[in-house]
Amino acid sequence: METDGGRTDTLQAFRDATMELDNVYSMFAKACGLSDAEYWSLVLIHEGVETQAQISGQLYLSRQTLNSAFKQLVRKGLVRLEPYEDNQRAKRASLTEAGRRFVSMHVIRMHEIEEQAWQRMPPEERTALTALTRKYTGLVRELLDSAQQAATE
Repeated sequence: METDGGRTDTLQAFRDATMELDNVYSMFAKACGLSDAEYWSLVLIHEGVETQAQISGQLYLSRQTLNSAFKQLVRKGLVRLEPYEDNQRAKRASLTEAGRRFVSMHVIRMHEIEEQAWQRMPPEERTALTALTRKYTGLVRELLDSAQQAATE
């Protein structure tokens, strides 16, 4: 990715950096034979998130996109969907035995790579990266909400 003449203080440089990070995750998902939605769904199921609605909310994906990803994960034998006793419409997602093996071989490996990269950064950089990313995201979300409210008035 090319930045604005080597400058790192521009919006374009930040966009390039975030797109580069997104690309790293996409390449890993593809190397595992998964779409981005499938990969991140497996991560969240592994972390204990149970429903498609919860996963959709965390990933900011449409239900249609997520439903397609789940169909593929079920078809691949990595995930099982079972209705809750008290609500037959909602389904609990869980890893199959093959899914647990897949997560151990692929997803855990990515977590280890992420952790190694994270540990190579000094603590103050890790703190700053997290804080500034959240601040920027919050500001963009706030401005987007304001623009949407103004458009509906």
